[in-house]
Amino acid sequence: MDASPRAYNNEAERRYHLRRLDDLLEALERLNLAEAKELPVVVKERIEKEGIIVEPDTSFSRLIELVWSQQEKYLIDLKADRRKGSRRVGDGVVASHRVLDAFILGRLNLAGKRRRRLTG
Repeated sequence: MDASPRAYNNEAERRYHLRRLDDLLEALERLNLAEAKELPVVVKERIEKEGIIVEPDTSFSRLIELVWSQQEKYLIDLKADRRKGSRRVGDGVVASHRVLDAFILGRLNLAGKRRRRLTG
C-alpha cells in the first residue's frame, strides 16, 4: 500500500481537480500561443485558488509547468493502483481498432442524421 498522502479523498474529487487543472492548462496554452502580454485576472485567481503562487512577470511557459506539477498529486500511481485482473468478464483484450472505428463511425453517422434532420 502506498504510504504517501493523497490530495483527494475519492475518485470523483480526483477527477474534479484534474478537470479544473486541465482547463487551466488549456487557458494558459491558448494565452501562450496568442502571445498574450498579461495574465487575465480571472485566470490568475483560478491558478491561485489551486494553491499556485503567481509571481509578477512569470512566463506562461513557467505557469504551465507549475500547473503540471500541481496535477501530479492527482494522477494515479499505476504501480500502486494496479488492478488484479481484467475489468471485463470477457477475455480481457483491449478493444480493437475495428471496434473503435465502428464506434466512431456510428457517432459520426448519428451526428450527420441529426444535422440533416435539423437542416432538412
